[in-house]
Amino acid sequence: AHSAGPVCHALPGRPARLYTVHEAKGLEAPIVWLLDANDTGNKKDGYGVLLDWPSNAVRPVHFSLYGALASHGKKRQYMFEAEEHYAKRENMNLLYVAITRAKQALLVSGNGKSEDSEQKKNVLSWYDRVEQTISTAHNPLLAMANESVTPVKQPEAGINKALQRPLPTGERTGSVTQEQRRGTWLHALLQQLSEQGGMADRATLQAKHGIPAAEMDALWQQAHALLAQPGLQRFFDASHHRGACNEMPYVNAQGELKRIDRLVEFDTEVWVLDYKTSASHDPAPYRAQMAEYRSAMQSVYAGKTVRCGLIFSDGTLSEMRAENGF
Repeated sequence: AHSAGPVCHALPGRPARLYTVHEAKGLEAPIVWLLDANDTGNKKDGYGVLLDWPSNAVRPVHFSLYGALASHGKKRQYMFEAEEHYAKRENMNLLYVAITRAKQALLVSGNGKSEDSEQKKNVLSWYDRVEQTISTAHNPLLAMANESVTPVKQPEAGINKALQRPLPTGERTGSVTQEQRRGTWLHALLQQLSEQGGMADRATLQAKHGIPAAEMDALWQQAHALLAQPGLQRFFDASHHRGACNEMPYVNAQGELKRIDRLVEFDTEVWVLDYKTSASHDPAPYRAQMAEYRSAMQSVYAGKTVRCGLIFSDGTLSEMRAENGF
């Protein structure tokens, strides 16, 4: 259940990085934050496959499907118990990996309810286990250490001046303009309408994205007009490309989460597309943004040419070419 639990590494002077526990193996950082640690993952009602395949056997000795807990049956009970034993052992292995990534400080947090129920008594979350470990009343090792070790007075150390510097708190940005809101709504409609098999019901989309009725007619027509542009069909018609993804997320070299409006893959090339609603078609303000997109996707699609383009609200496609100073 915790195989994909997030571990956050924090390095002085650098942005925090988020990893799964598996990704964090072999890495260390002065400060590590273990997130969502009070999820026990104890969800036994579900569907799955029960497989018993010894490593020295040419084929499985058992294969069956299972559903709700009530349908497991007595004949397979020993297999479910063995599976649960393995899962608990793997869970503890992952916890060990998670808590040993920290050099100086480990922060453990969780959210949700924390009732002292019978289920909670039987199934301990990572948060529960760490809490018990740091509590002297529940940890005989800490109690023994406190009794047997004589405290040593440490020499007073000077205060690190770096700790006295004020931390940046950011700046308050101006309020969002109506034009920016319209751009956000148009982005949302284009994303939903261009998804293969995506949501296309007007009323549902309007309610989902909170689009005012006075704006919906114009935005709805504008989105459909863009998707119907002959020059843009290869980017929106699934029969023209190998695959496409809206709101494509990636993490840049500075550890910041970025999103590409639409990424479309063809046989020999990949297009990175960004929607723009400004009246001006001047690409200059977007060169740095598109250059970063191109560099990031080139590392992913190493065998293909990565091309970047701006799609303006009137259907104009402006390609940002690398040879033109991009």
